[in-house]
Amino acid sequence: MAGLFACGLLYTLIAVAQGRWTDPAVLIAVIIETMLVYASWVEEPITKKGISQLVLATILYISYAVLLNILTEVAVMAAGGMLLFAALHVEPKFPMTKRAILTGIVVGVIMTFLGIYLALKLGIIYFVGAEMLGALILGVFGKYTAEENTVVVAIANSSSMIAIGVLIVFPAIDIFILDDLIVNSIITYPFIVFVTGVSAICGMLILAPMRDRFEDEPWPQVRPQAECIIAIGADETAKKDVLTGLGASMAWVGATRVAEAAIPGTSLSSVPHAIAPAVFPDWVGVSNSPLMAAMGFFMGWKRVLVLVTGSVVSLLIWVLLEGANPLLEFGTHLQRPEILYLALGVFASVIAGDVLSGRRHEKDELSPTEFEDISNKDDESDPNGFMIGHPHKASDVPRLARIPKEVFDWEEIKREIREMVENPREYLKSRRGQLPLWVAFVSLGIFMTITLLVFWIFTPFGGLQIHFGLIILGSPIVLASAYFTARAISETGMLAGYISDIIAIPAILLFRVGFATITVFMSMLGALQDSAIALLVHLKLGRLTGVRGRDIAKAVFIGAILGTFVGSAITYVIFITYGFGGTDFPSPAAQLFGFLVISLQGLGDLTLPGMRIWPEVSPFIVFVYLFSFGVGGYLAGRELHKKGMSAISLAVGLLIPPATAVAMLFGGFVDYRLKKKRGESEEEESQAGFLDPLRDKTTRLLSGVVAGEAIVTVVWVLFSAIVFLGIL
Repeated sequence: MAGLFACGLLYTLIAVAQGRWTDPAVLIAVIIETMLVYASWVEEPITKKGISQLVLATILYISYAVLLNILTEVAVMAAGGMLLFAALHVEPKFPMTKRAILTGIVVGVIMTFLGIYLALKLGIIYFVGAEMLGALILGVFGKYTAEENTVVVAIANSSSMIAIGVLIVFPAIDIFILDDLIVNSIITYPFIVFVTGVSAICGMLILAPMRDRFEDEPWPQVRPQAECIIAIGADETAKKDVLTGLGASMAWVGATRVAEAAIPGTSLSSVPHAIAPAVFPDWVGVSNSPLMAAMGFFMGWKRVLVLVTGSVVSLLIWVLLEGANPLLEFGTHLQRPEILYLALGVFASVIAGDVLSGRRHEKDELSPTEFEDISNKDDESDPNGFMIGHPHKASDVPRLARIPKEVFDWEEIKREIREMVENPREYLKSRRGQLPLWVAFVSLGIFMTITLLVFWIFTPFGGLQIHFGLIILGSPIVLASAYFTARAISETGMLAGYISDIIAIPAILLFRVGFATITVFMSMLGALQDSAIALLVHLKLGRLTGVRGRDIAKAVFIGAILGTFVGSAITYVIFITYGFGGTDFPSPAAQLFGFLVISLQGLGDLTLPGMRIWPEVSPFIVFVYLFSFGVGGYLAGRELHKKGMSAISLAVGLLIPPATAVAMLFGGFVDYRLKKKRGESEEEESQAGFLDPLRDKTTRLLSGVVAGEAIVTVVWVLFSAIVFLGIL
């Protein structure tokens, strides 16, 4: 570490010698790097108080540099050095060991690079596979433990998710803004770091208070990862099951990749596209993906059927309205307004269903007065009475009696703040890690304040300004967007965070903002959401693997810092070297995102999205036509909700390639057969968990299948990147 910080000191001294000694951020960086070199030699393991002081100093230093418009690469490097020192000089406790942290950083750098590369090259991202890389490194340098590998996965995947969360904005600006001077003034390394870091840190706590609401969901993406992590260190039978699935998946996917490389122009991504590419596009048919087939098992057969129903509707639109065009790209297909309005209608039904469910739940709650009257009764035969069969903490009684409490009781909030400041660990321990809801609003308020200062008052980044009304009115939407995205990923295993894109409608209609402004702000909201999802996902992973929530939170924070500094560097280097939107890095997601924003700019003329497709038709008729799709989506979602089925799965099915959904039917069928064989209801099955030997074995096999395709994809992309960059 002393050598690393010495390199940083040398760089800052060179900057001073080149005439930048008048820059106060550079002078402060010289002092910081000197102190880090000295502390690396003599400093004992720092305490948690020391870590807090370093983190606070880093935040103040970055804020000072941003507000004075002196956030250069030297300031970013010094800030990153302080955070790195804090991470590596603390004396950690199991499972947050130095070995786990260092392994997580190494794997995180690899996964972040691959995630960015995939997003820019293909528009497809895999967040599975870090557990295998982590197990390999941990096994080389000591005894493998599932808990440490969970920390590795949390660091690596969080770094990838957060770096990719803001990735779309920069290619979109480069592609759709033709003035190179404006583009180069906006896309700078400090700007990427600031946008990523603020969104990542402020977004972590947005969903944490609501974590219990997602506890009973299937989490089809998390469960196979947890099974792999546990099985690697379990008995030989469990290892054999995972390795069998792993080997079969790797062999199948590897053979497919080799065949495609051997015959240029061949695509085996789906059937029947591989046989008749001139008739069927690659997103129609059945995807050649063992990973997606296995995901159907973890998702559950009922949700898979609903998801496939949405894809069938999407397929009918392709056949009936688009003439079954075999050359049609899926991104172009997704721009059909019928799909957009159907999905919005389903989302509306989900919102309405949650509100009604909340009202029904409130009817079952007791007021404090009713609770006191009932508890003071001596008649145990009273049907409205209740007894506490075994001792509970006093703080648990309101929850057991279902007494509603105020979300914003100011006296309670002030008391909780005092407890948090005085003894954070004891506070979380007394509440079993559950944070109050107001913490999410405070975190969002901090984000809004920082955004107002930087993008409305001081505007240090190329004069880029975001209207204060847009910040105040638009930011709260991320709470709803994050919640429903969490619903989607916990039920289907897929990210479907399209609700935050709705912010473009009032932004363009009310504030007439430009392309760069709305793109930056929407991406910041997306990064807030991805950070919140990253914490929620890994909290669930920790519960499945036996890692405490506070250790997961620390790992995700380290991943956020890694994604902020390293991920931003990777993105910036690709930009200055190759640019975005060309043959090298076509950035398909950014292309789609940019077209969405541009099409929505018609809202300034009071034109709804999709109405311009039929310019010769009366706007009233077009409005009624599109509105009917929204109503149809709402009614379909409501009926699913009444039957206790997943409406959010229908929306996801509308927004993913039909070939992907059909592949998931295989896993759904396996899940159906196992449940039918056992003859249990869903409630009994959930209570039984993994006690059924056959289901347990199937779970391990398919977990290996999921990991196998991810590993082959990671290795293949890494090899392709090395060849592409001319290293080989």
